[in-house]
Amino acid sequence: MLNENEQRTHSYYRLIGWSLIALSILANAGMAHHPYISASQPEAQIEQMAQIAGLTMHVHGLLILVVLIYVWLFTLYGAAKNTPIVWLGSGLFAAGGLAMAGAALISGFLAPPMVLGAEINTAEQLAIFEFQSRLLMQSNQVLANAGTFAWLCALICWSGNLVQDNKLFRWVGLAGLLIGTISLFIIVTGKWHLNVKGMSLFVLAITIWFCALGSCLLWSTRRNKS
Repeated sequence: MLNENEQRTHSYYRLIGWSLIALSILANAGMAHHPYISASQPEAQIEQMAQIAGLTMHVHGLLILVVLIYVWLFTLYGAAKNTPIVWLGSGLFAAGGLAMAGAALISGFLAPPMVLGAEINTAEQLAIFEFQSRLLMQSNQVLANAGTFAWLCALICWSGNLVQDNKLFRWVGLAGLLIGTISLFIIVTGKWHLNVKGMSLFVLAITIWFCALGSCLLWSTRRNKS
């Protein structure tokens, strides 16, 4: 018979487990429909943005919502585990989530009106447009890299705790340590560019781990019931 604390922990595990699996599917669906501008000339960039502005806002709005729910879920995970290393991971993930949301805010809600409202009739206006475009792109990349770095560090913290567990949790922890350290090394060395394709790959990798963790949490609640 489970005591009150164990019952609360199991209810957290069920909520976190199912939510991680559902959100991971949603996150990858969002990245699969992520629009981008391929043109290099300002006139073509403005024309492309006019075509994708609505989709851009909807996709990034969805991704911001997903990120915020992830932050809430891993705060619950920290409360359920209640160990310093897990709480550290949840704190790093929350900080990374704010950075990720900021990057999505720039791409989805600041870039479209800036591009669509730009005037490029004179050399001075063109220079202003190019400066603003570079500023938004660099700001997006700084936030995206900071968020990715924080999330991978969080993954390593959680995995370090899981490897001390038994059976499936240990394997998920080992996989997390492997994914986290290798990905972190590649990003720090500058060989993983977080453009749309690179970020899609990152989201796929980390959400596979989220699904594995969620499945293990659900398995643990069923095992302890029987």
